[in-house]
Amino acid sequence: MQEKIRLYLCWKATYATRASINYRIWLERFVEVCGEKNLEEYDIKDFVKYKNWLETRYTSYSIQYATVVIKNFFNFYKQQDFKCLSPGLIKTPRINAKSHRAVTEEEYEKIISLVPNNEFRPLRDLVAIRMLWDTGVRVSELCDLDLTQISENKMSAIILTKKTGKQRVIVWSEDTHYYLMKYMRIRLELHNVNKASALFVGWLQGKGWSSRMNSRTVQRMIKFYAGRAGIKEKITPHSFRHGWAHYRRDQNAPLAFIQRGLGHNSPVSTFIYQ
Repeated sequence: MQEKIRLYLCWKATYATRASINYRIWLERFVEVCGEKNLEEYDIKDFVKYKNWLETRYTSYSIQYATVVIKNFFNFYKQQDFKCLSPGLIKTPRINAKSHRAVTEEEYEKIISLVPNNEFRPLRDLVAIRMLWDTGVRVSELCDLDLTQISENKMSAIILTKKTGKQRVIVWSEDTHYYLMKYMRIRLELHNVNKASALFVGWLQGKGWSSRMNSRTVQRMIKFYAGRAGIKEKITPHSFRHGWAHYRRDQNAPLAFIQRGLGHNSPVSTFIYQ
């Protein structure tokens, strides 16, 4: 089974490197719970055992993700005519999506007023928060930004929409561009040291700067600064995306404009902002 997992992850990494890392964790847990066997020896009883084990330890979101990982793994081998558990028997559990409260303009202004801009790390945080508010990007899209997408002469960038893979343009304010250029001057000096391509690098305690900031880092960052601003209600990076849409709606922007800005494939997804 370990060899089958290795081959699957090698294939997965050809188009989704970070996903392949996360998949390894859940596949190894599946083997730990169900035991080391040959691929064809796993059956629906093993999946039920694994799901029951997950339900005593993880949230509904983690259980859903772990289920998708197992389903995709067996589907990979089923499509190659291997004898194995049918992925059609593995049902992905439905969950109710969390509602993310929209950040208000007043809350946003309060948060950014508390972020220093004279040192590299808080300056990185300030630019990231400003970009979330100005552009409405998903947190994963923010983390995926590269240095090559940023130009001193343009207050915009072309990104790939995470869920559809289609290109879209994001635009930010003149104030944000000022801080972005201030950050870039220091960031490019760091690039000469570690050759990282990401616009936003992460920080590994005791190890220095990592090659790319991840979504969890942004979540912690938002929680920290929202707490400093005295905001009691939970605010997430996605709250800024909702805030972007609500702010444009209040400015009487057409629904089609909001749809394009958010990168929604269907207008149905944007109807909540009517």
